[in-house]
Amino acid sequence: MRRCAGEGATLRHDRRVTGLALAAALQFVLMAVVLGAYGYGRHLADGDPGKAFANARWLWGLERDLRLPDEASLQRVALRWDGWARVANEYYVRVHFPAITVFMVWVYFWRRRAWPRVRAVLLASAAVALLVHFVFPLAPPRMLAGRGFVDVMTVYGPSAYSTEPGEGMTNQFAAMPSLHVGWALLIAWGVIRYGRHWWRYLIVAHPVITLLVVVLTANHYWLDGVAGSAIVVVALWLTARIPALDDREPGRAGTSVRRDSVGA
Repeated sequence: MRRCAGEGATLRHDRRVTGLALAAALQFVLMAVVLGAYGYGRHLADGDPGKAFANARWLWGLERDLRLPDEASLQRVALRWDGWARVANEYYVRVHFPAITVFMVWVYFWRRRAWPRVRAVLLASAAVALLVHFVFPLAPPRMLAGRGFVDVMTVYGPSAYSTEPGEGMTNQFAAMPSLHVGWALLIAWGVIRYGRHWWRYLIVAHPVITLLVVVLTANHYWLDGVAGSAIVVVALWLTARIPALDDREPGRAGTSVRRDSVGA
């Protein structure tokens, strides 16, 4: 009898582990498909170069009207120090998707209650960003002639753009908005909200460094980062008002989730 009971418990445990593994696999296949579709959609949004450059000149003028710091001037100052450009390029090319992937894995397995909300913010921000790419094609600063920019990705490497505009799978006219900055902000928000240790506040360096990197490498304007951040902030604000996406511990209103998932 005890043997049968033990075998039954083992069977239930195996089924539970299998169910959890299948659920996790389904979620990450879903996110991979969605993010892959977003990347392919950016390619399809490759707009008219004339419009992309006209939008770039308009945005550049708007930033000057708003008294924002001149990105080209800042880049010239930064280029006085040798070696930073390649490091910045590596950060731009290597950090963005691995960082958001690690964040998703952490939330799903260790802060499970927060997953529906984080997933919703990611999907919503990607959808809105893709829509903007279609309606507002924008040439990045490094392609804007006559402003004094250096294309440091080409000069120093590595480059995220191995093809000419309009070719390959990368749309170089999709500078607006910058989800590099937006998702870096989401990661910082999530780690601070769902983390437990004091050092979680160090994560604020991630969106700050990301913003400086995308600007100093001339891949984005200031307002690209502002737009990407605004999309994420609005998505967070909206999801906070949907009961089904509540990420707080039951019975503890006003507090964020802490120990609510596998391994936590």
